[in-house]
Amino acid sequence: MKMVKWERKPLGAVADLCLGKMLDQNKNRGEPLPYLANVNVRWGEFALDDLRTMRFEPKEMDRYGLRFGDIVMCEGGEPGRCAIWKDQAPGMMIQKALHRIRPKEFLDCHFLFYSFLRIGQLKGFDQYVTGATIKHLPSEKLAKVEIEIPPLPIQQGIAGILSAYDELIENNQRRIRILEDMAHSLYREWFVHFRYPGYESVSLVDSPLGQIPQGWEVRVVEDVLKRVPSGKKYDQKSASPMGTVPILDQGKSGIIGYHDDEPGVYATEDSPIIVFANHTCYQRLILFPFSAIQNVLPFVPNPLLKRDIYWLHWATNGLIVFNDYKGHWPEFIAKELVVPPAEICQSFGSFTSPVMREILKLERAIEKLRRTRDLLLPRLLTGQIFLVKST
Repeated sequence: MKMVKWERKPLGAVADLCLGKMLDQNKNRGEPLPYLANVNVRWGEFALDDLRTMRFEPKEMDRYGLRFGDIVMCEGGEPGRCAIWKDQAPGMMIQKALHRIRPKEFLDCHFLFYSFLRIGQLKGFDQYVTGATIKHLPSEKLAKVEIEIPPLPIQQGIAGILSAYDELIENNQRRIRILEDMAHSLYREWFVHFRYPGYESVSLVDSPLGQIPQGWEVRVVEDVLKRVPSGKKYDQKSASPMGTVPILDQGKSGIIGYHDDEPGVYATEDSPIIVFANHTCYQRLILFPFSAIQNVLPFVPNPLLKRDIYWLHWATNGLIVFNDYKGHWPEFIAKELVVPPAEICQSFGSFTSPVMREILKLERAIEKLRRTRDLLLPRLLTGQIFLVKST
């Protein structure tokens, strides 16, 4: 029971809503500016590494531009998915696939975001969505989404508690990006530019991929990796809130939930597993037991070639990242790569295995922070935890 009154209001009464600009290269005029599309918006964050530009006229800047504190929400795809804009990049605009939600002065943007997050977890946007195959959340429907709103000090208190977890998550994500950049740089230095330990005494020879060090060879991905059974397939509906075995999905976020059955794959720090996600073409190394959804494919080193798994991880990941590959596994296994001698791969693995373990440690910490935040979320948004503060 709440100690103060929380008002329930439609979103249209507490925020200004605006749909982004239609992409039309023949009609658009003005200055080319970066814009966010549906694919750039994730729950609680933005993917800003693949932005496109569109022409905007000066009179359109305010209507389609973003300010600090605006919430950007997907109109289609996964309607309701959103994040808070915090001036991550200058001059950012939005495309028609997105809503810009600008809270009024009595509504804290972080509190509103967490309200949306909770609605999304409960599938609460579904009743406002139109379309059977291609789902959309039109502006007139979005305006009807109801939000429970306490007084502003309580909003800010709730947002402060939950934001503390997200700030720790963001800090860990920054550390992961730094570690990944370090490993990618070392991989490029050794295996793209061929400046590995002892390279000065090794001559270069011709190959189908150009000149490579003598003693190295060109192989296809299928030669270096062997697919292993992934066990029972899971989906998010199979997850238990207090389960212990992670369920991996196809996205970069990785874990979508947990269950309490036997793991489908017994990966460990001593026996890591490489997983490749079809459709999203994301590849990662896993050091803990897990289960997977339909399109997450597990692999180990091919015993006929016996190359270090940490080298294999960065080599296959490098094919995806450096070549901007977006296909599926059946095509990917035919990709050619340069395979060094086993001892060089082993040496590279000794440098990068601590980095990979630290990355996975941070990923697990992020997942625990998210789970704790999501356990607090419904209690805070219903006033259960905030009773003392509400008097």
